[in-house]
Order: sequence, then structure tokens, then C-alpha cells
Amino acid sequence: MRRRLRRPNRGAQPNLATVTQRAGAAIVHDFFVQDGGAERCAVEFARMLPSAGIYTSFFDAKRFGDRIDPARVHAWPMQRLVGPTQRFRAFLPLYPLYFSALRVPADELVLSSSSAFAKAVRRMPKAIHVSYVYTPMRYAWDLEGYLGASSYPRPTRLASRVLRPFLKAWDLRTSKRPDRLVAISRVVQERIQRVWRLEAELIYPPVDVGEIPLSTTDDGFYLVAARLLGYRRIDLAVRACTALGRELVVVGDGPERTRLEAMAGPSVTFLGRIGRAALLDRFARCHAYVVPGIEDFGIAPVEAMAAGKPVIAYRGGGALETVEDGVTGLFFDEPSPEHLARAIRELEEISLDPLRMRQQAEKFDVAVFRQAWLELFERLGVSRSLYFRP
Repeated sequence: MRRRLRRPNRGAQPNLATVTQRAGAAIVHDFFVQDGGAERCAVEFARMLPSAGIYTSFFDAKRFGDRIDPARVHAWPMQRLVGPTQRFRAFLPLYPLYFSALRVPADELVLSSSSAFAKAVRRMPKAIHVSYVYTPMRYAWDLEGYLGASSYPRPTRLASRVLRPFLKAWDLRTSKRPDRLVAISRVVQERIQRVWRLEAELIYPPVDVGEIPLSTTDDGFYLVAARLLGYRRIDLAVRACTALGRELVVVGDGPERTRLEAMAGPSVTFLGRIGRAALLDRFARCHAYVVPGIEDFGIAPVEAMAAGKPVIAYRGGGALETVEDGVTGLFFDEPSPEHLARAIRELEEISLDPLRMRQQAEKFDVAVFRQAWLELFERLGVSRSLYFRP
């Protein structure tokens, strides 16, 4: 059944989080603390809507200030107390309360960039709310998967299970606030239908293929670049490469780093967070990129293909929409170090065409992303003066 465009209740009561200054458009994002695919999308939205105010919880100006003018950003009051802390996950119980109460002052368009909370924002009576959904809230609908491969302590696990019924009910209720839902992949589109019983359009996240040179260099190492969270199953790549004695470079940081370093052999190197130029250099020099867990989409593996590098991925999630088995990479079927190791050995026995990988990545280029959003804005009747047209 087609989802109709709803207008908000004109009799809705004001709330304390309403911002008084009016604007034509607003962007709402969960938090700008760590670099990831969601933040890449939010930065692109800021470029596409250059006059829009940006509303969030935490904003790290040192990390994002060169891409988003801090003067455009409205952070929540907690930032004045603790700053843009890396312990932002500890504030989980507060995010639903804050975003549920926040009414942004955009008269025409609210674009929420939501992995959990931003979709709950309230809008002005005449505004249209479009939500770009990375996933329905993972802590609510896939808590055991989120905790299962993690090293979170027992009190955290217990608190998460206690909060889960509230979060699930809240996530379901606030999923109905946007007028349009847009999913980042077919797997997320299907998840939205399954858990929220709502329809969503599909626009894939942006990959700046032009930024990434096609490379013929191969220094022989395998690469993973991701937030080190349990559900991403980086442990499979660490164990497989340790057992094979293959060099693995892990880029990124997160709560699982200590546990992963403890299980790693001498062939595994952890670089933590590195700059963009350094990451592009690793794409150019690696033998292959590894996706050991289920990604909702996965920008980094597409970037690796843009550099002409194959991807070894678990057969599930967004990789099924970006990787062509036997053409731009290989899949492994069981989430175990043994099956991943088998795929690594298989890849070393075949030759794949780097140009074909580049062509696959171009399907997800940032220009494709921009065009899809411009077409959606036009269909919704958003004023052209609000968005950038290349």
C-alpha cells in the first residue's frame, strides 16, 4: 500500500525544545562525533542544502569543522557541559527525550539523517519531513546481534535489555513522524517494512569515485576500515588473517579495539583513526578489502572497488547490492574465521579486472546520489532556492 504524504497536526502543542529562528530548510543528524557512512551522508546533505541549519546532539568541530561551518550547527545543551565526548553512547537514554521534544524552525523542508533518533524531530506546520534512514534502531530491534560479539560489561548488557522495550516502542511510534522515508539499501528498505510496517524509497549513499585514483599497486595486505563495534565482526578478519599469517591493516577505533588487539597475531596492525589521505593511500596499496559482518550498505568497500581492489564479504546485507561475486570480489557463506580464510585463499588464486571494479563503484557515485535527491525534492515541490543544483 502506497504511503501518503502527511501534513502535521496544526493543533500540535509547542514544546520547550522549539528553536525560535525561522528558516526554509533544516538538517537533523544524530551526532557528529566519529566519521562514518552516516556522517558522510549528512555532510553531503549540508552541501546540497547550503542555507539549512543543522541540528544534532554532539558536534565535534575539530573533526567536522572543515566540512560543515560550525556557525550552522545547533547542538544540544549537554554539549556545553561535557563537550563532544567520545563516550557519546553513554547518553543513550537521553537521546529519545531530546529529539522527541525538538521542533526545528524550518517552514518548508526538514531532512533528518537517522540511524536511531533524528527521525523523531518535530517540524513546523507547513514543512515536509523527509527521513534518510540508515536502519531502524539497532539497539531496539537487533539488540542481541549488537551485543553478541561485543565485550560490553554485564551492567551495560543488563541496562540495554531493560531499556529495550521502551526503545522499541519509541522507535516504532516515532517512525510515523516523517512524511517520506528513504532507505540506504534494499536490505534496510525491507527491514523498515518488516519492523515499522512502512514503505520507503531507495537512494544509495554517496561515494566520491573521482576522489579515488584507480591503482595498480599491490602491497599484499588486506584492509578493514570501520568503527570497531561487535556486530561488525572484525574479529573474524583478525582471526582469519592471524591463522593464515596474512597481513591485515585495521583502520578505525571503537569499544572493541582492546579485545581485538588481544586476539591478533603479529600480522595484524591497528592504525586507529587516520586522515582521509592516509585512508585513500591504504585503498590504493591493499590487495583486497574485507567486509566480515553484515553492513547496512558499506561505503568503504565501494571505495575500495573505486581504487580497483576486490572485496571479500560475508554474503549478506548491503554487500549483496554492491559486490558482484566472482567479478568485483568474493563472498563467504558462514560467519566464521575458517570460511573467511577459505575465501582469502580462493581470491589469491584468481585474477579480477580492476577496471570492472571501478565501473561497479561508479554506480554509487556522489553525482548519482545528488541527482536522486534533487529528483525527490522536485517531486515533493521543494523550492529550488533551497538546494544546490550542480
